[in-house]
Amino acid sequence: MPVYKYKAINDVGSTVQGIVDAESIKAATEKLKKEGIYLSSIKESAASKLPLLRMPFKGVSIAELAVTTRQFSALISAGLPLESSLIALSEQAEDQKLKEVLAQVRDKVSEGSSLHKALGEHKDVFSDLYVNIVKAGEASGALDVVLLRLADFLEKQSALRSKVRGAMIYPAVMFSVAMGVLFFMLAFVIPKISKIFEASNSALPFITVALIESSNFIRDNFILIIIVFAALLFFLYRYSQTEKGKRIKDRINLKLPVFGKITSMVAVSRFTRTLSTLLSSGIPLLDAIAIGEEVIDNSVYSDNLRDVRVSVREGSSFAQPLREGGVFPPLVTRMVAVGEQTGELEEMLSKIADMYDQQVDTTVSALTSLLEPIMILFMAVIMGAIVFAILLPIFELTSTIG
Repeated sequence: MPVYKYKAINDVGSTVQGIVDAESIKAATEKLKKEGIYLSSIKESAASKLPLLRMPFKGVSIAELAVTTRQFSALISAGLPLESSLIALSEQAEDQKLKEVLAQVRDKVSEGSSLHKALGEHKDVFSDLYVNIVKAGEASGALDVVLLRLADFLEKQSALRSKVRGAMIYPAVMFSVAMGVLFFMLAFVIPKISKIFEASNSALPFITVALIESSNFIRDNFILIIIVFAALLFFLYRYSQTEKGKRIKDRINLKLPVFGKITSMVAVSRFTRTLSTLLSSGIPLLDAIAIGEEVIDNSVYSDNLRDVRVSVREGSSFAQPLREGGVFPPLVTRMVAVGEQTGELEEMLSKIADMYDQQVDTTVSALTSLLEPIMILFMAVIMGAIVFAILLPIFELTSTIG
């Protein structure tokens, strides 16, 4: 459906601007007139005219959604009607995708739909967790409080994701640079130097012969290597998207040195914070666990939580099957048991999430500090081996001449 940008005057005489989706300009004019908005200008959005450039698969960042949710909470708390709040949010949003989605949500609400149903039509922006928490807020009449709690949750998730992503990016970039330099040396530099050794007709050390043969292989099969490498990456990516491949990938991620520990801590933090937010918003435990299975994004933990949900449905406590699964750390299961016994499960889960967030922060900081000298040493060893392989026959040739 086309999206139109407009400037108009509302029913109190103020100048407003925003976007509206409709079948045509005439339909957009009629829709706005029903809302008491009288157009002064309207034109089709450039993004709407170029659908191929809109990238419909693109979602909205957690940080952007957190800011919008906090603003939403403030508007509702200030007493603004729901529809007016959505209009203000759509005008305020900087992300074009979010702006269009909020305009569509506003239209649905103005047509009589509930807020959570309108949000649920945009799964690429609003997760099941988001929609269910909003639904609970609507049912309890405390939508502003629930939205504020949801904004806090999203901000903490965004901060945690940024820390982990930062820890992963640094070694990946350093390793890529090292491999790029090595590939360039073998493909373009070593072939020129090897001609000197070929002219000498002298016996070369094993390390030099290995270096020259590797260089020749890369030079002669340069295009084939690129194609095979790209095909391998594509195959691994596609396989990791299958159910079996994802399970293998998730198990490997949990067993990696250092990074496996971080992955585990992030999974525990994400689940416990999600569950705490859902329970404190009035979502039943079984529904909260089901949503947590999706949010945790690791099949090892999701399988365990599925078994936990079955046991809880059959009358078991929450902590017992969580402990018997052997996936969650003993400290977590003990704290959950205490929370159940004292009736403060939400607060206990929040404390667990805070504790693991702090552990992730500490581990990531230590890992970043440790990786820098390791990667420098790694690059130095590679460059040193190449230089040694080049200089060794030169020294031997010089000593022979002498």
